[in-house]
Amino acid sequence: MNTPSHAIINLAILGRKARPEWNWPIVLGALIPDLAMFVFYGWAKLIAGMSETQIWDVAYYESFWQNTFDVWNSIPLALVGIGLGVGLGSQTKWHSISTAIALCCASIILHCLADLPTHREDAHRHFWPLSNFRFESPISYWDPDYYGNLFILFELGLVLVLSIYAFRLIRSWWGKGILIFSNIFMLTAWSLFY
Repeated sequence: MNTPSHAIINLAILGRKARPEWNWPIVLGALIPDLAMFVFYGWAKLIAGMSETQIWDVAYYESFWQNTFDVWNSIPLALVGIGLGVGLGSQTKWHSISTAIALCCASIILHCLADLPTHREDAHRHFWPLSNFRFESPISYWDPDYYGNLFILFELGLVLVLSIYAFRLIRSWWGKGILIFSNIFMLTAWSLFY
């Protein structure tokens, strides 16, 4: 799935109107698995000066980058993070920090679970370090040869519906503005690329 979609979906699932302080750990957790990819792309494009083909067909699959991506997409590591958050929560003075850690890691797991059925050759090792298994789905979130043109319509519809719900969870106007901007960005990107 696309990165903004993860943030909106995870906020709709984990967010609570009565707990707006939970929104940022949830959004951060939804973004963390893709942050290494953005660093990679910035390095490859701006510093190494690679072409799009070289970036996505060669450099993306180099073992250094694959290992980096997989660390941030690891369900077992996120479960350890939840355990740390819950463990810290037993001490009252750390309760808000422990909740933030646990929610962030739960959001990472939701991101990974959404990626599992939507990545083919670009699949991650979601069970690293326990396993090197990569589930190569028959569906791609982006490749039209593997239903990507249909999946993007499903993804956009789901995100638009969940955005209406998530809008009510956000109290700040700038947070609501970011949500609206994310939807406009995704619709614009979809209309340009698909």
